Amino acid sequence: MRLLNASTAAVAVLIFAASACKKEPPPAEAPPPPPPPPPVSVSSLDLGKAIGADNKVTATMDTFGPRDTVYASVGTSGVSTGSTLTAKWTFQTGQTVDSTTQSIAPTGPATTEFHITKKTAWPVGKYKVAILLNGGSTLEKEFEIKR
Repeated sequence: MRLLNASTAAVAVLIFAASACKKEPPPAEAPPPPPPPPPVSVSSLDLGKAIGADNKVTATMDTFGPRDTVYASVGTSGVSTGSTLTAKWTFQTGQTVDSTTQSIAPTGPATTEFHITKKTAWPVGKYKVAILLNGGSTLEKEFEIKR
C-alpha cells in the first residue's frame, strides 16, 4: 500500500512541477487609441439663387438680379461639439448688408445655408460675403448685382 501512495505522490509532484514551469504568455498589448477626429474647418463656399434639401446651392453663380435671394452654402469638414459660423454680407464700400450667426456641431462633412433677401430691389453693384468660423475669417466670395 505504501508503494501505491508513494507513486501517487510522485505523480502529483511531477504534475505540479510541470504546471509550475509552464510560462504564461505575455499580456496582449492594447491597440493604440484612435487618433482624435480633425477639428471643424470651412472647406467650401458656393453662391446661388436656390438651394436643395441638402443645403447646397443648385447652380453656382456670382451674378444676381436686383430682386434675387442670394444663397450661400458653406461646407465644413471635421468634428465640433459647439462652433459658430457667421456670414457677413457687405456692399461695395464695406457697408454691412446683413450678418447672421448659426451654431453648428458637425460630426463629419456638413453644409450650412445662409441667405439674404430684400423686399425692394438690391442696389446694383459689387457685394461680398465673408464666412467666419468661431469669429475668425475663413472664406470670402465676391458677387455682383446687375440689372
